Amino acid sequence: MRILVGGIYHESHSFSSERTDLEAFRKVLLLEGAESIEKLRGTTSEMAGFIEGAEKFGFEMIPTLWAWTVSTAPVQAEALEYLIDVVRRSFEKAGKIDGILFALHGAMVAEDHLDGDGYVLSKLRELAGHEIPIVITLDLHANISALMVEKADAIVGYDTYPHIDQGKRGVEAAEILVKTIRGEIVPAMSLEKPPMIVVPQKQFTDAYPMNELIALAHQAETQEGVVSVTVAGGFAYSDVPEIGPGVLVITDNDAELARKIAREISNRFWDLREEFIPNLASIPEAVERAIKSDKQPVILADVGDNIGAGTTGDSTFILTEIIGQNAEGAVLIIADGEAVKDAVSAGVGQIVHLSIGGKVDRLHGDPVSLECRVKSITDGVFRNRGQMRDGIVENMGLTAIVESGGITIVLTGIKMPPWNLEQLRSVGIEPANEKIIVLKSAVAFRAAYEPIAGEIIEVNSPGLSSVDLNIFDFKNIRRPLYPLDPAG
Repeated sequence: MRILVGGIYHESHSFSSERTDLEAFRKVLLLEGAESIEKLRGTTSEMAGFIEGAEKFGFEMIPTLWAWTVSTAPVQAEALEYLIDVVRRSFEKAGKIDGILFALHGAMVAEDHLDGDGYVLSKLRELAGHEIPIVITLDLHANISALMVEKADAIVGYDTYPHIDQGKRGVEAAEILVKTIRGEIVPAMSLEKPPMIVVPQKQFTDAYPMNELIALAHQAETQEGVVSVTVAGGFAYSDVPEIGPGVLVITDNDAELARKIAREISNRFWDLREEFIPNLASIPEAVERAIKSDKQPVILADVGDNIGAGTTGDSTFILTEIIGQNAEGAVLIIADGEAVKDAVSAGVGQIVHLSIGGKVDRLHGDPVSLECRVKSITDGVFRNRGQMRDGIVENMGLTAIVESGGITIVLTGIKMPPWNLEQLRSVGIEPANEKIIVLKSAVAFRAAYEPIAGEIIEVNSPGLSSVDLNIFDFKNIRRPLYPLDPAG
């Protein structure tokens, strides 16, 4: 049995001004051919799950590529066509193929295609024809579309946010594909989408109300004839018709059962709609609480500048408040290549005047002028350890650690979500020993930081990942959608 494997993975923020070209993938993670297997083996990625599935279920993998970059603007047409062409060439060279196993995000938007993942799946289906089955994995923030359901034989979404089950879902997808090829099951899928949008902050799967829906999915999976159930929260910042949550059920050749279960869980999603509205601390309140707290570290989650959701990573609102309230002992991570260059030019141990953050757009505050001492400079490369992205090497770009008035700022050349403790450890900072740590994240940071946190405060900060959806000029979404529109 020979299976084509790969992944094209991007969460696209429709209102971002940061380019997503081919170089954006190359800077972060673009592996072609056998390298995609070699470098991802033993990690917690979907590809690692595919590899485990190959060993467990006895199939040969035909690698194509693994393309991933941090959330930014919709993917440029030329870049996406290049990635698809790599897959096409691999398919054409492979000879006989029995199935396709592929990882997509589910919230990719392309310049020429609002449903970027549906477009990629359409191209895979053109290659495979109607005889070769296609099984894909999707992120929990997928905006699942009818086109995705039409073009795939089976879709398996994550169960967790923070995403710590990617490898398991890869194995699950591999098993479904193998059983389909062997004729042991005939997947029947049904998708229901409640008319609502949910911000990432309320999709934390260990907390109510999202945990109730995940529990319903797991309960449904115990029923006879049910193969898999996915509850996707959707991605709130993609301006596309399929925006929002989706409940997708796969049964063994029982379309009516799939529709029934999907509708029941979707109806419960809608019943809980008011529970999905966040209530967060203001910036002044959050900083004051952090200063007065007798626990450490206090994590301030900069929700409005959630890098994982496509923001700039250079917001200065919380930095400004920390300075204003004289909050000593704080650590912040800010993406600012210009400030890094200035710090490097000054040299380690030197005092330098820096203009920090607020440079990419006007949504994340103004640059903050500070006299800083350059503490150290690193290459910004580290390997993740722990539940999330274990084993995967990350690159923050050239990185400068500077200090000013009792505040430590980690200036990175490339924005990087704070998914792992090794990010700070790699620059000489032990997170557990700090008083206040500001993290540009909504939920994903919890996989690493929750075990060591004295207290976590979610901050209602402005930015491209603001929990106030009314600030975005949506043009392509279907209406009505709660909470933008009243529940009718």
